[in-house]
Amino acid sequence: MRKILRLASYPTVEESGRGLHCYEISNQKDYEVIYLTWFRKDAIPFGLPANTKLVIRKFYTQENPKHGSFLNKLIFNINRLYRIVTFSLSAIYLMIKHRVDVVHIHSPMFIFVSFFSNIFGKVNIITFHGADFFRIENAKWYKFLSYNFDLVFSISPRYIDKLRNIHNCEVVQIFNGIDNDIYKNNNKERKKQIVAVANFKPQKGLKYLVDGFNRFINKYNDNDYQLVIVGRGILFNEIKNQINKLNIEDRVLLVGQKNRKKLIEIYNESEVFILSSIWEGFAKVLLESMSCGCKVISTNVDSAPLLLEDWGYMINHSSSSEICESIYKIINDSNYQFEKQLKSIRRYNWEHIRIRYNNTLYKLL
Repeated sequence: MRKILRLASYPTVEESGRGLHCYEISNQKDYEVIYLTWFRKDAIPFGLPANTKLVIRKFYTQENPKHGSFLNKLIFNINRLYRIVTFSLSAIYLMIKHRVDVVHIHSPMFIFVSFFSNIFGKVNIITFHGADFFRIENAKWYKFLSYNFDLVFSISPRYIDKLRNIHNCEVVQIFNGIDNDIYKNNNKERKKQIVAVANFKPQKGLKYLVDGFNRFINKYNDNDYQLVIVGRGILFNEIKNQINKLNIEDRVLLVGQKNRKKLIEIYNESEVFILSSIWEGFAKVLLESMSCGCKVISTNVDSAPLLLEDWGYMINHSSSSEICESIYKIINDSNYQFEKQLKSIRRYNWEHIRIRYNNTLYKLL
């Protein structure tokens, strides 16, 4: 049986979306997978996929202190570099020990693993998930080392052409998927509630979401709807302060990170889901909320047009006024296209995605 070494994060009960793509594509019987990963010390990992050996190593799990002191940033980056080097050395050791046929990395920070893998004559694959592309878009060092790859996958359609210009190998569009047996509409009565699920980072556009919701409250004199934001991150306090300054802390609830079970409950009790991102890869939360029966609003980023096509509520990013108006329109839309929404998400199941990976990989082996 062929062996694949995969380097990626791994989903846990606390953070079910992190590493989910790599986890799901590893759940098949055609290959033996050596899965090198990391997660927080007190985390509860998902059960092992079929034919998978899990190897856990220490890695950095803290947020980058972008607003910290120079010293804090320096210490963070030294620690980060040290962890990347030691983690990569572990990968090279596993590659040799298990005599793998394929090395599949899920971040360009592990490119030196692919460099050594190429020396040993292995097939090298990388999957780009979103933000990782911006780190290498204009990096000369990456362009120089990109010859190590035999195959490139991109979850976002936005970067396909640019990735083809960088690499001298096939670049393939791949998608995220959804498990409809887990994320499903429980057909319960829904609250007058709008939900957003996001990491509190600048690219998620949360400040525009809060401002847009505040405009909605004031313009349409709404006293019923509340906004629930699920997640955590470096901008948590900044968003909290914004909410307090607008005096809407009783209408906008920051509930922190939630496990998958609780998140599904929140989707099912919410009438509307909104994605306010300035850019995205392929947003799993869109698939999750659609599958759970929410009405959906999304900024017109990356994969959103593939999911919402010509029937969905798509708006420009960084626009508080468009967020305001779209909320008003969607809560008053008694003919929302739920049938088209269900039809759209049926195309994105994990089995189809595993088959696409395997069919593409077979050409190289």
